[in-house]
Amino acid sequence: MTNCKNKLCSSLCVAVALARLSFITSVLLICTMSVSARAQQNAPVNLLTIAPIDENYSSLNNPKNIDQAIEKALETDGSITKLKNKEQRDEIINPARMDDVIIYKLQEGPPTAPSSKDAVTVDAKSLLRETPKNSSNETTPVIAADGPAIQNAEIDSIGNFDAGGSNNAGGTMTNEIYGSAKIGRRKISDVGLAAIGIGDIGNDQLDSLIWRGTSARDAIFLLQQGALGSQSPAIMRLAYEVVARQSVPPSGANNVATDLVEARLAFLANGGRSKDLALLVAQLPKSEKWASWRRWLTEHYLMIRDDSAACDIVASEITQTLEPFWHKSNVICQAVQGNLGGARFAADILAANGVDDPAFFGLVDEVLNNKPAVEVDATSLNSAHIVLMDVANRAIPLEGLSVLPNQMAETVMKLKFLGPDARMVSTFDGLNRGLISHQQAGKLWRNVGPSKDDPQIALARLGANSNALTTALAWRAIDADKRPERLLMVPKAVKAEIVAGNGAVMLPLYAELVRNALTDEAVAASIRFDDLDVAPKLAFMLAISQPSDTMTLSTFGRNVDALQVAELLSGINHGKVDPDTVSALEVWHLMPVFDAVGAGNDEINWLDLVKQEGRPQRSFVNLSPVLLKAVTSAAENHHVAETVLLTNWLLHDVSLDKLNPADLASVIKALDQIGQSETAKAFAQEVVKAHLMQLLAKKVPNGTQS
Repeated sequence: MTNCKNKLCSSLCVAVALARLSFITSVLLICTMSVSARAQQNAPVNLLTIAPIDENYSSLNNPKNIDQAIEKALETDGSITKLKNKEQRDEIINPARMDDVIIYKLQEGPPTAPSSKDAVTVDAKSLLRETPKNSSNETTPVIAADGPAIQNAEIDSIGNFDAGGSNNAGGTMTNEIYGSAKIGRRKISDVGLAAIGIGDIGNDQLDSLIWRGTSARDAIFLLQQGALGSQSPAIMRLAYEVVARQSVPPSGANNVATDLVEARLAFLANGGRSKDLALLVAQLPKSEKWASWRRWLTEHYLMIRDDSAACDIVASEITQTLEPFWHKSNVICQAVQGNLGGARFAADILAANGVDDPAFFGLVDEVLNNKPAVEVDATSLNSAHIVLMDVANRAIPLEGLSVLPNQMAETVMKLKFLGPDARMVSTFDGLNRGLISHQQAGKLWRNVGPSKDDPQIALARLGANSNALTTALAWRAIDADKRPERLLMVPKAVKAEIVAGNGAVMLPLYAELVRNALTDEAVAASIRFDDLDVAPKLAFMLAISQPSDTMTLSTFGRNVDALQVAELLSGINHGKVDPDTVSALEVWHLMPVFDAVGAGNDEINWLDLVKQEGRPQRSFVNLSPVLLKAVTSAAENHHVAETVLLTNWLLHDVSLDKLNPADLASVIKALDQIGQSETAKAFAQEVVKAHLMQLLAKKVPNGTQS
């Protein structure tokens, strides 16, 4: 009826009127609807001209409306063909290389072959710009190209440019010029994909224009290369904030929105940032492209016990797929929501459909029937097993954590029934990644249960093989020991951690342990009148950890070095370091860092210093000159996100105490140039503390002596 002609409709109306007069009104209504439908189909469309419909084609080749025509003719994802290199991108928007672009004026009547007089000239940049329509349900045409220019391109009968140049009414287009040009469409929801993120993540020195000056393809490259753990917690924290933050996307982001989002997700996943990652994944469109992330989000919700959010996703998925994961998750959802009968029925359906997973069904029986399941092979665990074990209040072993990917690092810490070893290791991992504070880590380790380890044995184990588990066990053993002499072991434990590269992570925890011990008057007295040379080392450690707490430092005997450390670190924040303090601590090699952070001293007589003999020379590792130059260049151009990601990449593999202070000074200046003064000062503090920890390690002799 929708394709009837006016004459046919009129004839039909007359015939029906002659047959039965009572049907006239109804038939007229039908005719009116058919004319409306015809007008909707054949009216001019401000997108491209659709060729006349060949009624001999099958329904699959005969689109009924503009959406079907575009879906048939063009790429459904609407993505622009990838450009081969930056020069080609520059050529596309270079007015010197792009002449007037010719497109055909869309007809107001039935489609006809375009002629040269119908051509209209448009600005090249406006043609390439992707401007969303007003409604979120509308679609926007996107012109994609790999070549330098478009001249007199013909739109063929199905809406594609004729790149071959045949039968070209408006001019000739060769394969060498825009050979792969095409018109695509993009839903506005897809256009907004590049802009997903977290609105406010705490850094008020970052604004929404952090990607200004950086192309989307360069951003993808930097995200892929910089997805590494940095030696600087301050830089690493800033990098994750930049990646997670909702901001104006980099230029050209709509063309590669999917690749850009994938790179951002991978960056956060590598850092174990489960919370930020979940907030971004929840904003992804529901499509096959993001199915694996939707599955991960469900696992994350189940593990943190956000059952409502998880089960909403599961309820939607089980109606559309037979994939066992979703139906196993449905069993869990039914159980945690109190529908034990539904859970049993869903489990029976899974078993009847041949799902072979004895561990899963055993754990389901344990949850539903409140009876112990058979022992589960820890090496065969998967996420569904771990969720069920947590629901069943069964301790999850350390081996079970190995099956979980990096993006679960923050999620795992929310599991309520981790086994003791699993709890200690996951806590250290979270601390090392900057996911939790030192105070939180100490509480989690203490809550594992009473430590039965002998401190001396735990300390020897740490010295022989420092890893996440031996680190946690040694700290817990010393913390649990209530004897006054337990503090004799702290300097040795701290030295072992410094040598293993965990000094910055563990020193604050041992400093907290010492402060707690000082609440005992007997311990405080022994520290005040120390005869074993332990107090100076403990005070030195406390000064590095918390230089502003000079009151505590004053309670230690022989605390001169510690007070100098506190003065040096405080001077960085206050903008001036004392030359005598620098000389006493022998850290003249850090002068480039002091100068970069604005804490240098112009009153020093450098010639007198040069005349002094015996000043040791130190060798350092230089940062990559090319990568460092990329950092400083990006900062000079105020490319904020680019500078941060390059810096994170630059500092990923060498400890700060081994790097050339002059190179690190360049990094500090770059951070300051992009408005990240707080991070610049925090980074300078990290550099100085890294060197001071090496001095502390030298104060602690090897062997049994403290």
